[in-house]
Amino acid sequence: MGRMEGKIAVVTGVGSGLGKAIAEMWAEEGAKIIGADFNADNGQATIDGINAKGGEATFVQANLRVKADVEKIKEVAVAKYGTITTLANCAGVLVHKPFLEHNDDDYAFIDETNFRAYIWMMQAFLPLMTKENSHGKNSIMNIASISSIKPETYAYYYGAFKAGIDLMTRNLTREFSPLGVRLNVICPGPVTTAMTPKEVLESPEIQADMCKNVCSIGRLGEPKDIAYAATYLCSDEATWVTGAHFVIDGGACMMG
Repeated sequence: MGRMEGKIAVVTGVGSGLGKAIAEMWAEEGAKIIGADFNADNGQATIDGINAKGGEATFVQANLRVKADVEKIKEVAVAKYGTITTLANCAGVLVHKPFLEHNDDDYAFIDETNFRAYIWMMQAFLPLMTKENSHGKNSIMNIASISSIKPETYAYYYGAFKAGIDLMTRNLTREFSPLGVRLNVICPGPVTTAMTPKEVLESPEIQADMCKNVCSIGRLGEPKDIAYAATYLCSDEATWVTGAHFVIDGGACMMG
């Protein structure tokens, strides 16, 4: 307990999946949470759960595809705490279909949610995080995907933009690590989230069959598997870790 004590963390996608797991774990470890999500009911439920367990968390309903909503998250954080120490960009969407069926709407949807929103969030909060050099105690953690490094059929746009997040994050370390902000990337493999097809979530048999082909460890990942890594990367245990590219995939990239 206490690994995130003193941290003021903004977490996007807090209503489900990786964002929810990270926000809950960080709150348990002592962080104060500002959680954002497009889905007001799910997002507020996560925040209410954290507060019910004695944590400190605030919810902001926000569409990250709208720049004014990103500024709203910043305004709430500044009004409540004056600054932040930690940013976790977890919100994301997946469009999964044959390449010739992709259209401009698909492209815009993935670009605006999985790439542009990350840029806007970092541009909003980095000025706060660099006001005083924290010598690595302030950090940004961006969620990419193994789709950015391992070809996946029908995930063309998704993989391309996740690769962009991966490289951009590591490039930004050149500019911002000397100012005290570390930036790291997590590339999750097959983790059960809201984007996982319902028939997979509800069938242990399908999951077991999938593992034979996609994971060398005999189970699909859970959001907490990613939250453990995110906690390390954004805690003071990792003040000398920046530009890291953590692949957490149950061995999926080793399966060919």
